[in-house]
Amino acid sequence: MIRRLPPPELLIEAPFLPDDFPRRLLRFKEALDVSWDVLATCIGADPRQVWRWREGTKPSGDSLYALFLLADRQPGGVRLLLGEDGDRGRHPVIWLPADRAAPGEQAGEDTRWR
Repeated sequence: MIRRLPPPELLIEAPFLPDDFPRRLLRFKEALDVSWDVLATCIGADPRQVWRWREGTKPSGDSLYALFLLADRQPGGVRLLLGEDGDRGRHPVIWLPADRAAPGEQAGEDTRWR
């Protein structure tokens, strides 16, 4: 079976946090109008971990996930964390049940990897 590449709009060009993430995190915290301790509590992280992020350590795992869940609740929050290009290349992804077809396709046809 030959695996095909996913559509180009689904590929992530640079799957890394921006180098200026600490500055972006500060801007996000200011937009929320909360203290660092409150931000840490909101995402279930230890305040010392949030301090390390401010010093340049990259967040990961559950804390990073929680941070982006919180950012999604704040209008423009994800954009604050990712920067102006945070929405670049974003296209909707629609998954249809096998018995339904998108326009121009046949039901049951797996087109995800074209």
